[in-house]
Order: sequence, then C-alpha cells, then structure tokens
Amino acid sequence: MDLEKIREIEKEHYMKLFKRSHICFERGEGCTLYDTAGHAYTDFFGGIAVNCLGYNDPELVEAVRVQAGKLMHTSNLYYNVPQAELTERLTRDGMFSRVFFCNSGAEANECAIKIVRKLASMTGSGKTTILTANESFHGRTLATVTATGQDKYSAPFAPLPAGFRHVPFNDLDALREATTPDVGAIMLECIQGEGGLRPATYDYLVGAYAFAKQKGILLILDEVQTGTGRTGKFYCFEHYGIQPDIVTLAKGLGGGVPIACCLARGEAAEALCPGDHGTTFGGNPLACAAANVVVGKLQDGDLLDRVTKAGDYLADSLSRKLARHKFVLDIRGKGLLRGIQLDEKISATAVAGMMMSLGVIIGTCGHNTLRIAPPYIISEAETDDMTDKLETIFSNTNI
Repeated sequence: MDLEKIREIEKEHYMKLFKRSHICFERGEGCTLYDTAGHAYTDFFGGIAVNCLGYNDPELVEAVRVQAGKLMHTSNLYYNVPQAELTERLTRDGMFSRVFFCNSGAEANECAIKIVRKLASMTGSGKTTILTANESFHGRTLATVTATGQDKYSAPFAPLPAGFRHVPFNDLDALREATTPDVGAIMLECIQGEGGLRPATYDYLVGAYAFAKQKGILLILDEVQTGTGRTGKFYCFEHYGIQPDIVTLAKGLGGGVPIACCLARGEAAEALCPGDHGTTFGGNPLACAAANVVVGKLQDGDLLDRVTKAGDYLADSLSRKLARHKFVLDIRGKGLLRGIQLDEKISATAVAGMMMSLGVIIGTCGHNTLRIAPPYIISEAETDDMTDKLETIFSNTNI
C-alpha cells in the first residue's frame, strides 16, 4: 500500500488526533529507520523514548518470536512464566516489593492514583488529594490528564475529577504550603518531559522526599519517560539518592512492545486487594518476554554504562557545537534524554522538520524545546552527524 493510499484512508476514517509527518516507516535496523520510498533516517527520538534497543535487536526479536510461537495471551486469571520472571527481576533489588503490569504509562499512573485513594478509604484519613507540578504530564486518561499540570490537555474535558492540586515545579516552599490535611501524596517527574525536558533540582527532589516522609504522605515518581535506563541508571531517582513509595514505568520497558508497570513498597504495596483493580492485556506473556530482554540487558549487561557514556558524549557534542548560538537558551537533561530550548523567534517544530529532511529524526516538547531521546545503542559517529546537521541549520539561521 503506497503512502497516498494510506493518507486517504486516514483522512476518511481515522479520528483526527495526530499531526503526522508525510512519511510511512516500514522497517528499521540499529538506529536507522527506512520509509516506504526507501529513504533512511537516523532516529534520535526512539518512538518517543520507547525503542531503547533500537530496531531489529536480535535478542528482542528472538524472544518475541519464540514467545509468539508458544503463547501470547491468557489473561490474569492464570499464571504465566514470563510475568513471574519479570516480577522477580523488578523486585530482586529490594527497592520495591510489589508490581502491577499494564499497557501504558497512563494506566500505570492510574494504578498509583488508585493506591492513594484506597489507602485513604482504608484508614478513613480523608487524604485523597494528590499534589502534582505545573507543566507536568502524567497521561491522557481522564484522571491522569487532570493530574497533568497543563490546562491545554485537561480543559477540553471538563468536568474533571476532583482530588488534584498543582504547584510550581522546583519550588519546595510552594509544595509545603500546598500540603493541607487532605493531601495523601506528592506526584512528580524527575525530568518533566512534555514540560520541556526540565530536570528536578537536587535540592527540590530530595526536599520533596524528606517532606513527604515528615508528613507521612506518599511520594510517587512518574518515570514513564526517565525510567528503565534512559538517564544512565535504571531509575532516574537513583541520581538523587532517594526512595519513592511508588514509581511508574512504561515507554522503554518493552523495547517497543507495549508494557508498563506500577511498582510500590510499604503500605502502598499492600493497599490493593482482588477486585480493586485489574487489566485484560497487562502483563501478558508476549509483552513480558520482551521486557525481560530489556531489563536483563540493563541489570546483567553493560547497557547502563553504555547509556552513561553515550549520554555524556551527546551532552558534550551539543554544548560544543550549539551553545554559542544566542537563540539557544538552554541545553539540559540527563543521559540519553536531552532538551535544547530555543528562543521563541526560532520554531523548534520547524527545526525538527528541517532535520527530518536531512535524514535525522528528533522531537519537540514544551517551551519551544527540541527533544532528543535516541536508542541506547546510538554511536558517537551518529551523534556527531546529528549535531553537525543541527549546527548547519543553526549557522544558517538569521537571528
């Protein structure tokens, strides 16, 4: 089927939800994608930080092939081996004692929200409110879009669920002042993704952790985008030396196969009982088989070290080649998750489009920021090529 036929079908029948580039990818190899016209593109966006092992990773492909030939789905009314193996992998370090598997980051965050509500119901504490940050992003379901601290995502869907309050990010005093007796949890991102790749400062996140402990409320960290090795550690919160009560993972967990999870410890891990929550597809054998490959490479191989090295090289290359341009307001992030904030006179979307025409895929996010989140196997040569092309575009920008 050619691209024009595909576009015709979408125009006629698909809900008008996406602004797609006029490209249809049909295969990938390593960090390179190929479209139906045979053009090659180096991928520095990874399907929005999902394809952490790149494309056609032999171990991942083989695990999915073998599992598909055995069993893809049974429901959670029965045990399955890959799920048990993944559960053991994710809890063996003792950070978290229980896990719930689902299909997307929003679902993982819904589980975290329900844990807070269930604890309030069990204890009669009335602590049902969750504090989240302005410009955060936690998902597209009705509850998670309300938790998201951006009106553009939630306002069209009013009336919204009660029980969420937003405070300025990286402002510990504001967080403390907003913590009234009805607050049961603080929910934050270590790096705000859709909010412009803005990292939490060390003092802010450590302070939020200490404050939550002091007040006896839960700390939830949404690591849908930053977790599973993206920043050079399995969890981004490890850079801060803290331990949340709940963490949510998705995106890179399955290396491209949809799977997410909510990990919990302490009272949060024991709150939900049979009938409180569930999923039909979550934790199915196929998705767990894929995630076992990703988690295994991170826990037992040298992939985390590779991310750290590649992330340092990326940061250095971006700084050396791009920071001199006066319209580059900031370059920030951790590991292989980096943002380049541009002056509003230069459109990040337009720059991403120009990079696509040069055969390189990068993304965008809030505050007119370019978002870079390549596969963990990205090479220094590919990074040099990407930053050289950005430098060429920036050098020919008249501002």
